[in-house]
Amino acid sequence: MVRTLVAILVCTHLIPGFGASADGESKLQRDFSDSLAIIAIENSDGPTEVQTWPRREVRVVASANHLDSNRLASQVLFERTASQTLRIRVIREAAVPIALTLYVPSSIHLSLRTSRGSVSISGAVAGLSVETESGAITLSLPTDANSDLSLRTIEGSIESKLAAATFGTSGRHVLDARIGQGGSTVIARSARGNITLLPDVISRTSPVDKETDMPGPANSIVAAGRAPGATSTAKYEASAGDGVSASPDAIKLEARLVSLNAKVTDAAGKTLPALRKEDFVVYEDGVPQELFYFEQVTAPLNIVLLLDLSGSTKDKMKVIKKAAQRFVDSLKPDDNIAVAAFTRRFFVISNFTTNHKQLKDRIDDIKNRHSGTAYYDAMWATLNLLDEAGAKRKAVVVMTDGVDNSLDHKGDSDYDPKHGFEELLERVVEADATIYPVYLDTEYETLGKRGRSGHDAYAAARKQLETLAEQTGATMFKAERAEDLEGVYKQVAAELHSLYSMAYTPGTVRNDGQFRRISIALNLPGAKVRTKRGYYAK
Repeated sequence: MVRTLVAILVCTHLIPGFGASADGESKLQRDFSDSLAIIAIENSDGPTEVQTWPRREVRVVASANHLDSNRLASQVLFERTASQTLRIRVIREAAVPIALTLYVPSSIHLSLRTSRGSVSISGAVAGLSVETESGAITLSLPTDANSDLSLRTIEGSIESKLAAATFGTSGRHVLDARIGQGGSTVIARSARGNITLLPDVISRTSPVDKETDMPGPANSIVAAGRAPGATSTAKYEASAGDGVSASPDAIKLEARLVSLNAKVTDAAGKTLPALRKEDFVVYEDGVPQELFYFEQVTAPLNIVLLLDLSGSTKDKMKVIKKAAQRFVDSLKPDDNIAVAAFTRRFFVISNFTTNHKQLKDRIDDIKNRHSGTAYYDAMWATLNLLDEAGAKRKAVVVMTDGVDNSLDHKGDSDYDPKHGFEELLERVVEADATIYPVYLDTEYETLGKRGRSGHDAYAAARKQLETLAEQTGATMFKAERAEDLEGVYKQVAAELHSLYSMAYTPGTVRNDGQFRRISIALNLPGAKVRTKRGYYAK
């Protein structure tokens, strides 16, 4: 992925309410006025509260009792893992929990993870995923929202005081429901905590009403630090958006980061697993680049397994689930794995975890939801899910026949995707994920009664799957039958664990929109390397 990493350094001043208060409480505020699409939060022990507000910027307030201001600032980390993605991590060194309060626009996709900390959400966002061990989750959603709800708790209970249309099996520990016409996805998972669904109180007070806006540096835009080793150019940032003024003391640091996954084989096609950083030379448009990040093939991966559960797979569900479970077992214990699926809608079966038993149990619980194939939009949502992981070694393994509804329902606006293939391909070019399509051939049995009617859609789908794989430096695997999936998944797992990961910052940064070609050379006779083709410099 090509990232623009931005850091704003602000001179610190003691500001009332944002330093140490008389009762021993310390507060820290950070405002982000640039365009954010995704926020990923990790706050293991402290409470996290999120409210929507009418502004486009994001405000984060961290507070803790009996913790000095400098210590508080060192415990809350802000990282820009992509141009529109903010990651907030509260590290677990403090003896006291740290509370986070966020004010966000409704356009945000939000991901929260906690262990014991409670989570409270007020207002509807574009997408929400919450996962806790024992923390309670309270969701206050507008009665006129359009959302799909998927709530699960193992030992806790679910209580709903919001009018919603339930579907599937619902009970004390499970709730699948729809508010309004459905649309934005709300996912909540807790092992031992309770989940409460409430109507949002329209009169709740926003920070604007409370006049918490502070002059000077408290209102300055503060973004994440750049990656270690990244080169950068410094310049003064003199403007900010919509009512948030930047401090004249703020310095903006910009650096472009290009991340790559690469597979290396010898002349016979055998993987070479023990190479060093010094063995690689990366070229951008023929100019050698300096690597500042490198990881061996043994480093953990972040993987999304995406399953096509549309009508063409409805009679193969048992075999598909068994093969997916075997695939999970073929991955390494420290690989971070998520499982998602799609029909006409995208849904997360399990968020990222290293717990193989939990993943296999969630796969086993999959119900046959065979209605439509929104493949393009599902891939788009999968890339959003990967962005939330905030790591570099990323991969998507997608099992599908690739026939999006728009391919075999041309001219029918009811099946138009939100993101077409060309838009998806453009995003894939920018992403740092390697995409492995597992093509499940359903053409013969689906079109058998219609002869060749519909063949063009399948041919186009296969070509598109191959294009996504080639662009990201991967290959497309093919399963003639569902029974072949298990063997194909084994090949994919072996392929995944042959990837080297690396990153560089271009020696010359030119945001001219032109395509930059990437190639990798190795100081090994006969060695062959496969990686992404390049990126657009935007």
